[in-house]
Amino acid sequence: MTFRYLKAMCLFCFLVLTFPAFALDTNTIIITGNADKPPKIWLENQQPKGILVDILQYAEQRMAGYNYQIHLLPWKRAYQASLTGQQGIVGISKTNERLSLFNYSVPLYYDEIILVTAKNNSFAFNKQEDLTGKRIGICRGCSFGEEYEKAKKFFTVVEDNDNNQRLRMLLKGRIDAAIINPGEHALNMIVDNDEFLSQHKDQFVVLEKRLDLDPNYLAFSKNVDNQAFIEAFNQVIKSGYKRGDIQRIIERY
Repeated sequence: MTFRYLKAMCLFCFLVLTFPAFALDTNTIIITGNADKPPKIWLENQQPKGILVDILQYAEQRMAGYNYQIHLLPWKRAYQASLTGQQGIVGISKTNERLSLFNYSVPLYYDEIILVTAKNNSFAFNKQEDLTGKRIGICRGCSFGEEYEKAKKFFTVVEDNDNNQRLRMLLKGRIDAAIINPGEHALNMIVDNDEFLSQHKDQFVVLEKRLDLDPNYLAFSKNVDNQAFIEAFNQVIKSGYKRGDIQRIIERY
């Protein structure tokens, strides 16, 4: 076995391991995302569900030659996986830090970020300063755009594993408010599908002012050249909104 052969084999293995989403089949696009954000996106019986999944499937049907594989994970794991360049990530917000790491699509969906309190521990929220000293529950590793990042200086972030755990912590007084998204539809879906939480449904108060309306994107690590795919994808999404197709997808939820 020659040195040149060994060198070639090592290079091949490196490319396969480093860029599996694109090196093995340039037409297969692997996409990850949050496994626990109903109705926006979630995993049910090991199957991806939700608004963003339906929008991705809508785009796939209109992009000849591309096949999507959607693998949902807890958000922190999904985010870390996307940084390697092995897969894109859907449902991601823009922040100044992330702009240096990712190439973004046009917005797919606008995520309503609400604050939920317990009835016996509610408070007024009209501006970011009203959150001073509060303990705010969020999903582990999550961010909700640049406005949220600016607001974090006023409160203490308490991370958790899922929405159900966050709402239980709220009822126990371990946090002062829970961030839930997207909007009251998400809150109702979480509560109605959990026997304990549904028994305490009247104890949850949604603060009138939302924390933000956060655009969600499909993004890929800058380590991978995917500009042609993003441009084609953007055209489909823009057309889908113009025709009203994507709005009808959202309204189904």
